[in-house]
Amino acid sequence: MTSIEFRILGRLEVHTGGGTIALGSAKQRALLAALLLHPGRTVPIRRLLQTLWGDEPPLSAVANLRTYANRLRSVLPGERISGRASGYEILLRQGELDLHVFTERAGAGRAALARGDHAAAVRHLGEALSACRGAALEDLADNEALAGSIAPVEELRLSVAEDHLDARLRLGEHREVIAPLREFVAEHPLRERLWAHLMTALYRSGDPAGALAVYTDCRRVLADRLGLEPSPDLAELHRAMLDRDPRLTTVSACAVTAPEPATPRELPVRCRSFAGRAGDTAKLTALLTGADRAGPNVAVVHGPCGIGKTALVLEVAHRAGGRFPGGQLYVDLSANGPDSRLPARLLRHLGLPAADIPREEDEAAAVLRSHLAHRAVLLVLDGATGSAVLRSLLPATGSCAVLITSRSPLMLDGADQVALGRLSDEDGLDLLAGLAGRSKVDGEPGAAAEIVRYCHGIPAALRIAGTILANRPNRPLSWLAHRLAPEESRLDELGFGGESLRALYSSASLPITAGGDPLATAAFRLLGRPGFEVCSTGRAATVLDTCPLKAEAALDRLVDLGLAEWGERDTYRLPPLMRLFSAELGATVPAQRSALSW
Repeated sequence: MTSIEFRILGRLEVHTGGGTIALGSAKQRALLAALLLHPGRTVPIRRLLQTLWGDEPPLSAVANLRTYANRLRSVLPGERISGRASGYEILLRQGELDLHVFTERAGAGRAALARGDHAAAVRHLGEALSACRGAALEDLADNEALAGSIAPVEELRLSVAEDHLDARLRLGEHREVIAPLREFVAEHPLRERLWAHLMTALYRSGDPAGALAVYTDCRRVLADRLGLEPSPDLAELHRAMLDRDPRLTTVSACAVTAPEPATPRELPVRCRSFAGRAGDTAKLTALLTGADRAGPNVAVVHGPCGIGKTALVLEVAHRAGGRFPGGQLYVDLSANGPDSRLPARLLRHLGLPAADIPREEDEAAAVLRSHLAHRAVLLVLDGATGSAVLRSLLPATGSCAVLITSRSPLMLDGADQVALGRLSDEDGLDLLAGLAGRSKVDGEPGAAAEIVRYCHGIPAALRIAGTILANRPNRPLSWLAHRLAPEESRLDELGFGGESLRALYSSASLPITAGGDPLATAAFRLLGRPGFEVCSTGRAATVLDTCPLKAEAALDRLVDLGLAEWGERDTYRLPPLMRLFSAELGATVPAQRSALSW
């Protein structure tokens, strides 16, 4: 396999073992840059057209774009550029993009700086900066369409350079950093942290007059260019130097630090009645805290509705949350849906001012990845319905971890998939006891076992049953067991306080029953009919009057939505309580000749 290195930290370059690849015209270079700024994501055609031609693309723009993409394909080894109806995507492997190497080393350096290991911080941050040959895509700096995506990369590069100088000052290298600091300040005169570092380096080198002169220069530049006075931190440093504060000579002291980002603690309260899942809990905790990956630890917990995915994920997140000092972010995707403002929302929760958050979703997502690159954050994404909205949220480095819940497995590169099944009878009894009371469950073991059996190991049903018993302290367990015994009224009984299993199943089936997929709806009702508890694809195709391929697709859709389960030998079935709901749904539809009316 040919080794290849894509470089955007400086001029755009592509290197292989045979040398530097000639990338062709300016528009081909701009196209490649736009794709490299969003690796692993499809960049929309409209955005690529704007990148190449601005707001007035020619009539032949789409055809020309296709030509440029084909030319890049011809010079890049391997199948790197993938074309889709909506846009183009570049496929990269681990370590091939210099930005990924940079963020990984920068994250390690900043973590070392935070724990006070300044020598390790200097080493890691220096390794990160060695990947930089200049400003990000400096040869394409005039491209206004790329500016929004380049800005967060460049901001990250500069802040890492500031952190590197900070770590060197803390190691006592004040004389060694004066020259590079003077060059840095001349290039970026509006960054007050650089001025503070230069003042500190001069003061500790025995030149307080030089340090005070630097403050005067800084004050003049800020007033001339921005009409502002220096920040309170910088002014305090100036006063301390005038007062000859002895703390300024302490090597471990820091002149002006980067502002501390907000530390979100957004996890909802853990489920009080959580029971069982010992193996799944241990596995997920190990996945979150594993340190043998180059990228973030990502786990997808999937299973049908009511199976307890959220309860498990919150239990694990609360247990492991202390290992993520950058905070914990939580998003209920089932409530928000595929919200294009989600990256912006997460940036606000991380403390970024609204004025600094890009309006475009992909640009906001790029800034989000930059902010997560050097922070150990746990991200919990609850109720995902697809992979597309998630890819823009996932951090690129290994200091973060992500927990996702979904009714079906998700196609996310490198994610571990954890399938949840029903609770065992023993765990079901523990869940029931956690709500109804251990003494009550132990006092009526037979009735308790019946309730667990009628709930079929579904945590949502058991929680409703336990809540009913907890709020009916004068009623024995045998009372509820008796009411749950008849199948025809069981769903009527599994409801309390405005919540019910029927409502949960109704919401889960909306994607098909709300008119979106009539064949899948018919298949769902079919599996609820007597005699169809276990149904093969061929039999379903015959009854539904369709071909086997379409019947199979409809039945697989039910599995993907968490409504049905695969059986043995090409068969499908509904979980027992879901089958009761399906039977009710079929009974409400008037009989017609067409099977699609079921």
